[in-house]
Amino acid sequence: MSGETPTPVLPDTAPWRPLVAPGVQVGPARWNGEQLKSDASVAGQNRILRLGLRERLILDAIDGRRTVAEIHTSLTDQGLPAPAEVVVASLNRFLAFGLVERPFTVAAPTIEALDTRAEIAAENLSEVWATGARSGRASRVRSALASWPSFVVALVIGAAATVLAATAWPAAVIAVTHLTNPLWLVPAAVLAVVWNLGVTLAHEGAHMSTFRALSGRSARLSVTRLGVVPMINTQLDGVGLLDPGRKVRVVASGPLVSLLALLVPWTVFVLAPGGSVLELFAAASLLLDLAVVGLALSFFPNTDGSRLLEAVASVDQIQAVAFRTISRRYRLPRALPLLTRVAVRVYPVLLSATVLAVLLAGVLVVRLALS
Repeated sequence: MSGETPTPVLPDTAPWRPLVAPGVQVGPARWNGEQLKSDASVAGQNRILRLGLRERLILDAIDGRRTVAEIHTSLTDQGLPAPAEVVVASLNRFLAFGLVERPFTVAAPTIEALDTRAEIAAENLSEVWATGARSGRASRVRSALASWPSFVVALVIGAAATVLAATAWPAAVIAVTHLTNPLWLVPAAVLAVVWNLGVTLAHEGAHMSTFRALSGRSARLSVTRLGVVPMINTQLDGVGLLDPGRKVRVVASGPLVSLLALLVPWTVFVLAPGGSVLELFAAASLLLDLAVVGLALSFFPNTDGSRLLEAVASVDQIQAVAFRTISRRYRLPRALPLLTRVAVRVYPVLLSATVLAVLLAGVLVVRLALS
C-alpha cells in the first residue's frame, strides 16, 4: 500500500564499507541512572556525540571491511538486538557527527550547517550569561598539575595549607568579631571579596589549563547563574572523553589551587601584629577563602567534590541518580562496577554529612563571635 513506510533493505552487495574517521576518541562509559553512556568525538573538533551501549557496539563493529549488511549480521550473530533500522540510523548519526568517514567529497551547505549546529557552544546554554574566548595564551601553557608527580606534590602542600588554615580559623573569627572599631569591617570585607575573586579566577584557570594539557582541547571561562546569582565557571567541552585518572586531575586542579592560596592570608594573619588592620584584613580573607573552598569540596550538587566522586565512580549527575535510585525510579544493576554502586548508595549519606558539617561550623562561628 502506498501509505505504508517501506522497511529498509540491506543488500549483501551494498558497496559502502563504513570506516571510522581518523582521530576518533571515545570516552569511558558512565552510568546515568538508566543506561551506560560514552562521549565520542574527533580530535580537533568540538562536536560531541553521546553514545548508548548499543551505539558503542555498532561503532566498534565498523572496520572499513564490512558492508552495512555485514555489520548488521555480525551484531546479530553476537546476540545484539539491533534491528536493521537501528544500524542504519546509527550509521547516519555517525556520519552527521563525522565519526565515520563521509563517502562523498563535495561539501554540501546542509552538511556545513549541520556541522556548525553540532558544535558544543556555551553561548547556546540558557544558564550562561557571558562567555570569554576559548583557551587563551595562559591556557596553552601546560599546567603543572597535569602530571601526576606535580599533582601529588601540590596535594601534599594543599593538605598542609588546609591544616594550618583550619587551626587558625577560630582566632580569625575572634579577630573579625571583636573589633574596637567595627567600621573597619567594611573595607576588610571588600578586600576579602576582591582577593577571593582573584583566587576564583586562578581556580577556574587551573581547570582550563589542566584540561587543555590533558585533552588538547580548548575551554571557555564563562559567567553562569545559580538561580539569579552570577558565578564564574568553566566550560570543558569533551571532558567526558578523558579516562577517570585524567578527569580527576582536571576536576581537582581548581580546588588544589584554592587550597594553596590559603597560605597567603594565613601567613599574613600569623605574622601581622595583633589587633592591627593588617591582621583584620588577613583574617577576613582567610575565613572567606575557607568557606568558599570548603563548599567547593563539599558534596552539595554540582560542586567540585561531587564532580570528583562522579569522575572516580563513573557516574553522571550523581545527586539525581542517587535519589532516583532510592525512590526506585531508577534501578541499580548488579553488573555495574562495585565502585559505581557504592558511590550511588553512599552519596545521600555524604550529602547529609555535608549539611550537618555546615550547620556545626555555623554554630561554632556564632559561639566564638559571642564569647
